[in-house]
Amino acid sequence: MYGLIKKYEGCRLTAYKCPAGVWTIGWGSTTYKDGKPVKQGDKITQAVADDLLDWYVKTKIKVPAGLTKNQTEALQSLIYNIGQGAFDRSGLKKAIIAQDWKMVYKNWDWVTGGGKFLKGLAKRRAEELLMFFA
Repeated sequence: MYGLIKKYEGCRLTAYKCPAGVWTIGWGSTTYKDGKPVKQGDKITQAVADDLLDWYVKTKIKVPAGLTKNQTEALQSLIYNIGQGAFDRSGLKKAIIAQDWKMVYKNWDWVTGGGKFLKGLAKRRAEELLMFFA
């Protein structure tokens, strides 16, 4: 479960700064269930990391209705990475709702972090797109 997220986020049990400069822990979590932000020096267990990921995907990520399992998983990976607010404001969401598949492809383009092009994000986006259209 959450294969793409786990593959590209990786899991670290001690807080670290992501490429965008945000304190992060576990499978890419930036906050805890109580809303407190991750901070320098934080440590968690693997069980807590897994629980945070599961909780976040199930409670915070909202994908449009009527999608296939692959489409849902691809979108969960994207939204986990870019944030629900960015997705909700995006042309990608509008294209998915309109079932404009050409525009979905064109708008799946978040490949920067901290204002810089990141090869890892480009690779992740390519794999998400492949899954979405599988």
